[in-house]
Amino acid sequence: MAVYGQVIALDYTPSLMGWADHFARLPGFVYLDSGSGQTDAEMEIVAALPTTSHRLQSYSGNLNKWMTAIEADIEKGVVGYDIIGSSATFTGCVSIGALDYDSAAERLTGQSRNPSRSMAGIFHWLLVTHRKTASTEILFHPDCPDPIRRQVCTVVDSKQPLEPRGYRLSTRFRTAISKPQYQAHIERIQDYILAGDCYQVNYAQRFETELQGDPWSAYRATRGKLAGGFSGFVRTASDHAILSLSPERFLRIQQGVVTTQPIKGTAPRHTDPTLDAELAASLLNSEKDRAENVMITDLLRNDIGQFCETGTVTVSELCGLHSFGNVHHLISTVEGRLAPQVSAGQMLLATSPGGSITGAPKKRAVEIIAELEPYPRGAYCGSLFVLAGRDWLQSSIAIRTLEVTGNTLHCWGGGGITASSHWAAEYQETIDKVGPIMATLEAADQCSGNSIPS
Repeated sequence: MAVYGQVIALDYTPSLMGWADHFARLPGFVYLDSGSGQTDAEMEIVAALPTTSHRLQSYSGNLNKWMTAIEADIEKGVVGYDIIGSSATFTGCVSIGALDYDSAAERLTGQSRNPSRSMAGIFHWLLVTHRKTASTEILFHPDCPDPIRRQVCTVVDSKQPLEPRGYRLSTRFRTAISKPQYQAHIERIQDYILAGDCYQVNYAQRFETELQGDPWSAYRATRGKLAGGFSGFVRTASDHAILSLSPERFLRIQQGVVTTQPIKGTAPRHTDPTLDAELAASLLNSEKDRAENVMITDLLRNDIGQFCETGTVTVSELCGLHSFGNVHHLISTVEGRLAPQVSAGQMLLATSPGGSITGAPKKRAVEIIAELEPYPRGAYCGSLFVLAGRDWLQSSIAIRTLEVTGNTLHCWGGGGITASSHWAAEYQETIDKVGPIMATLEAADQCSGNSIPS
């Protein structure tokens, strides 16, 4: 006989930002944010107070052992328990985590760049808003520890608004490399391309400043205008947080169907509607950007094809135009049917890091990234993910992502480099992508000037 958890219905709200404020100070707080709701992201999730946390370092950096432990815990919360809630997805037990770029890339390069902060929490409760059913609910798994259940109910019952803690940036964002260094690295990549080593390499530069105060307040300052459909805030430790404004889905696995949506091709937005439409049309008709997108779409077809039933992988959208708060993008959609004996977690690891933020062929591109980028990527270009058992997975590519470690705030911007790329245009594209994020943080903090380096 199946065992049911508890469902507490709340007034429907399409965004959980208001509720997230009430839970943000609790240990292990996570908010998976669908941004403006203009994408097909179907739900938002808030959780905190994980029953268990799995940190990759506790498994000596062994990704397979780490994921096996996570999936074993999820299995315990699924077998013998029934689905509850209007979303028809969860038993009340989920794993929410962050897989950093370097942990996944290490398997391709054989190089360890920094101690991994990849981790996943096991939660026996969650707050879910589901747009299709217009429902907002708290789901408690039967095994949710009583102290956690009581603490969650206390937060929900409290009507007192929380005073924002605020944040301060000690300086404007500064670049970690100079423009001449950036130019030299782009030209080196093009040397590799002309030599036949690769076709494309996704190169990123890093910006940094010092943050005092609350990372959640910094996330709140940016998400109103800039959050994508796969954004999120994850507090992995008292001294570490991930602030992701990503518009990019990595893998969704649901009812046996695998979906990935690589982004390649970017144009800035404009406040003038006519000029904005011209920028969008120019991107849609750009041979360079379309070729770049097709190249990575083919890579993703191959990546997921290794774990899907033969003949089931298709491209349902190629180079579709999608517009976000600060940029237009070209996005393709690849789908397939998950092969038997392959778990969602195994597929996440095997296809990471995502091809849209590495290049092609992937292994050589990752090696060139490790050679030229003078710092680890950390959470940037990794993945935020949710596992709910029964091979249900939702995950993002953590682009437009900032990371707080201690008092240091890092922000990255990157793009795909091909033989026809011009370094100055590529540099500007990184500013188009993340300049508005940095400028918004500085403006909210009343910093002077802007983030675009000279």
